Amino acid sequence: MTAHRTIVIADHHKSIFVCQILDRETGAVERRTLQSSRSVLEPFLRALEGPVLVFIEACRSWEWVGDLCEELGCDFRLIDPRQMPEISKSRKKTDQADVEAMVRRFLVQGDLPRAYNATRSERELRGLTRQLSKLRQARRDLLLQIHAEIDAHGLPSAKKYFHDLLWRRQMEAKLSEDCWLILLSLLQRLDFIDVQRELFDSRIQTRVAGLETYRRLQTVPGIGPIIAATIVAEVPNMKRFGSARQFASYCGLVPSVRSSAGKARMGSITKSGPRDLRWALGHAVFVGRNSDAVHLCRRKKAQKKAWKAALCAGANKLARIIWAMCVHETDYESRLKLA
Repeated sequence: MTAHRTIVIADHHKSIFVCQILDRETGAVERRTLQSSRSVLEPFLRALEGPVLVFIEACRSWEWVGDLCEELGCDFRLIDPRQMPEISKSRKKTDQADVEAMVRRFLVQGDLPRAYNATRSERELRGLTRQLSKLRQARRDLLLQIHAEIDAHGLPSAKKYFHDLLWRRQMEAKLSEDCWLILLSLLQRLDFIDVQRELFDSRIQTRVAGLETYRRLQTVPGIGPIIAATIVAEVPNMKRFGSARQFASYCGLVPSVRSSAGKARMGSITKSGPRDLRWALGHAVFVGRNSDAVHLCRRKKAQKKAWKAALCAGANKLARIIWAMCVHETDYESRLKLA
């Protein structure tokens, strides 16, 4: 940190780039508001006296600014605003006020709380798996709509027939012209989504095929290619978590706590991490047959716990197991000792 001459602390938005520039050699502080575009930011960063360090609050569209800093040789840090109550809990929410709060924190502590700065390759893989997740959800919604349409006319059918041409001809003959048009629209959207799913699934498998972590995750009962790829995409660097408990907390699978007067009260899980990561862990427990996490889930059910609570407990256990596997670089073993 001390090697940097120029420090840029910015609040970046889609249209504007509000920042303060600190020159550590002269002590000068300059306030600037720029248009948020490559044509403006590139000459601005090039003109700064190096070495340059750029801090940006984690927000929408920060990615291209980080890539630009990497291209220009500027060090880049992503700030986690959740760890800065001066911003997250402030009643005065303006761009200038947020930058002022970050500058004050930096001048006092010499650093700012960081969020994980994913590389371009990691972001692209994560984008692929998240888009595949959206396609799965869209397909589930379409199947419900198709079932509702044919059930309303007393023509229930299993989803395995929806791609069958003979079944479609039968539906066309039995339904009115208007009703068939509605059903045909739903079926064509289903066809398109299935084609897209195959394309995304093929691309994802190509991206993760040679990764050791991807292979290792599939040694866990219940984790197949899709779930393993989702975990790899959402958590490309497991070693950034200092313990299994920290990783489970990142996944949002730990209970919220309210403490007062020496009494602690546990609530529902925090759900603070990536939704797709929680889905992957929960689904692995749901479909698993013989793993420590599944056994824990069954024990909780035997203790008359609610199904969702039992599933969350199993997913929490699985998250801890996966952390230990990735950090210690071992395949799955039942009763794996966790650090």
